[in-house]
Amino acid sequence: MKPCYCDRFVALTIAAIVWRVGELIAPTTGSALAYDPASSNADATSHVVNSVGITLVRIEAGTFLMGAADGDSQADADERPQHRVTFAQPFWLGAHEVTQAQYEAVVGENPSWFAPHGGGAERIVGLDHARLPVDMVSWHDAQAFCRRLSALAEERAAGRRYRLPTEAEWEYACRAGTTTAFSFGNASSKIHAWLTSDDVTPRSTQPVGTLQPNAWDLFDMHGNVWEWCADSYRFDAYGSAEEKRTAGDEGTGHVVRGGDWRSTPQAARSSNRDFTRATRRDLGNGLRVVMERDKLAN
Repeated sequence: MKPCYCDRFVALTIAAIVWRVGELIAPTTGSALAYDPASSNADATSHVVNSVGITLVRIEAGTFLMGAADGDSQADADERPQHRVTFAQPFWLGAHEVTQAQYEAVVGENPSWFAPHGGGAERIVGLDHARLPVDMVSWHDAQAFCRRLSALAEERAAGRRYRLPTEAEWEYACRAGTTTAFSFGNASSKIHAWLTSDDVTPRSTQPVGTLQPNAWDLFDMHGNVWEWCADSYRFDAYGSAEEKRTAGDEGTGHVVRGGDWRSTPQAARSSNRDFTRATRRDLGNGLRVVMERDKLAN
């Protein structure tokens, strides 16, 4: 079965339900939150920092194989068939999950469980809560955040608009040119992902950008918080396959990707798909944004 800590709808077939078990990914040290050209994998022209401090990374156009290969024994049926997806144009994706400070700067409140005023306050003593990813965010909340961020005067003046990534955009960026189970290989990595195991569970989310990024300078693509995608969930979404999956759509149950701090490595693989109610607020659900720019601003 898909991880039970988020509400899940009944999938179209029993094959969608597999209970996940895995190994420990423990916390380690890593890079800073702000974009630093000296330590980045890309040059300064491929990064933009917006008016509330969100760093956006330019993801170049290209083609990739989306979903799990037939030989992937950890994959569920909804990750197949693997199929080719092409992006004719580049897009910009947040280098980090949206933080509590960034969310509050835009919305005017911080709904997070892991915040000084939240139910999990005792678990984050000693952590910089402003850099923790916002949690307890529904799909509707995430959409509202994108609209309000887009409406800020500074963002309008710069010709920048925001939205949630599609599933295809998310997986393309997560993989960063790889074909392995994770963006860093086929085995779990303590320097790339905040996850859990049978013997130890992290006490909370962790400050974004603490671990190492993938090859395209994106942090925390595996673990920390599940990230909402624009797409509604369909168990058989890949059934009609080739050259689709480039646009999101609306529905009741929506896709979340990447796993959270409670997830096992299996749940946080690049191709894993999960879903929950669009109205659900969960202490493992957050977001990462896509930025679109007016042509004159590109």
